[in-house]
Amino acid sequence: MLKEEDIRKSKSSERSKINLSFLGTCFSLFTFIIAINSKILQSNFLLATELSIAIPFFLSSVFARTKLAYTRRPKMWDKFGYITFTIGYSFLLSVVGILLSTLVSVKIGMIFFSLNILMAITYSAFEVVESKDKLKSRILKDLFFIILLVIFGILPSLNVWAL
Repeated sequence: MLKEEDIRKSKSSERSKINLSFLGTCFSLFTFIIAINSKILQSNFLLATELSIAIPFFLSSVFARTKLAYTRRPKMWDKFGYITFTIGYSFLLSVVGILLSTLVSVKIGMIFFSLNILMAITYSAFEVVESKDKLKSRILKDLFFIILLVIFGILPSLNVWAL
């Protein structure tokens, strides 16, 4: 059986890899938009801001996840890593959803957002089935994620508000 420290190191490594992948995606998307049509970023302040903000949040999450492997206070770093990851991830998804809504159709953008929300809830349902103790935690985490998507992705995609 693995020791708690070994599990923490493995978790740290795997989550850091995921964060680095999303960080690379942000840079790639940023570069792609600038190369294809930089006016998209110039004309949509919210889109440019969210994409720009996602990058430091993913970086902070990488640092927190790395620290998780050898700290004496893993819960603190795990929470910080989770929050920064969720914000970065929500902003990245919001950027993609806004781009889909703007460049393809609002219907496709809403399908994208809906599926992301549905998959988050499905993941949480499996976590709760595995351990009933995670119910409160999963509800709070999903609410945080969904609120970010609604405010920074769905509402701007529907032109309810934009900067």
